[in-house]
Amino acid sequence: MKNPIQMIKQCLEADEPYFVLRGKDLCALPAIERYYEAVRDKVRDPRFIEEIEEIMKDFRAFRDEQETHIPD
Repeated sequence: MKNPIQMIKQCLEADEPYFVLRGKDLCALPAIERYYEAVRDKVRDPRFIEEIEEIMKDFRAFRDEQETHIPD
């Protein structure tokens, strides 16, 4: 999986917008699930699809272990 800190630095250097989701965010998992649907439809790289699946698993596991809420 790519280093998110490095990705953010690259975005900042290129003046490219970026978006971050946290595990405690109640809306994060549904957003990732919708993104996954789009990825399956448009991306052919199986490794990228697997990365998104792993992210979904991590967010689901976190939700099952921790309380989620609307972000501050």
